[in-house]
Amino acid sequence: MTAAEFTTVWPVLRFDAIDSTNSEARRRAEGGDFGSCWLSAARQTAGRGRLGRSWDSPVGNLSATALFRFAGSPVDAALACFAAGLAVIDAVNAAGVDSSGLRLKWPNDVLLGEAKVAGILIETGGRAGALWMAAGFGVNIAVAPKREDRETASLGELPGGAGLTPERYLSLLDAAFRSRMARLVADGFGPMRADWLSRAAHIGRRVELTPATGRIEGIVRDLAADGALVLELPDGSLHNVRAGEISVLS
Repeated sequence: MTAAEFTTVWPVLRFDAIDSTNSEARRRAEGGDFGSCWLSAARQTAGRGRLGRSWDSPVGNLSATALFRFAGSPVDAALACFAAGLAVIDAVNAAGVDSSGLRLKWPNDVLLGEAKVAGILIETGGRAGALWMAAGFGVNIAVAPKREDRETASLGELPGGAGLTPERYLSLLDAAFRSRMARLVADGFGPMRADWLSRAAHIGRRVELTPATGRIEGIVRDLAADGALVLELPDGSLHNVRAGEISVLS
């Protein structure tokens, strides 16, 4: 895969309503259609996020998935979530909206304070020896859906955010995401890691994670060269976590 593959604007296929743009991307890819394109829905009836969670998708917010052939390795594919998170903020800046309060929660949420503004779901698969990627974006633009399990916020609450539409935001996100992916391919993860750390939430905070191996508690110290979260454990040792959900303790 070369950076040049991300230079052309991707067409947008729009749906009034659909179960999930990521699910539609998977159906298309498994049928042999690898994009490159965006699948965008005014409303999702079965939107989903990481770890099998549901994602509320009211009209006025962005529900969109980039579907494209990905010629990198599965290790490279795992780093796409960092490119996607940064692209969300890049597009906010391009829209003239104040992004100064936005932060990135490892591995792939965009926060305003502790309130979730955007979530990203990266899925990959293979067919006939080729790898495809579906990068799903759920961005609260006009509405911050009420959730019992988390705080939420929307871009419309930010200075300059009034009147921002999903259509305009997606056109900016297309350019931002393709640019971030091109830079990841051309320059490796180092520069992107630095950019991500400059926006990282929870550095220096005590957190717990619940990966498959069991609960881990520690202080967030860094982002490793492979995208793992670096925790300082209670005994002072450093431990790299590659999967899990963060809960802030203090």
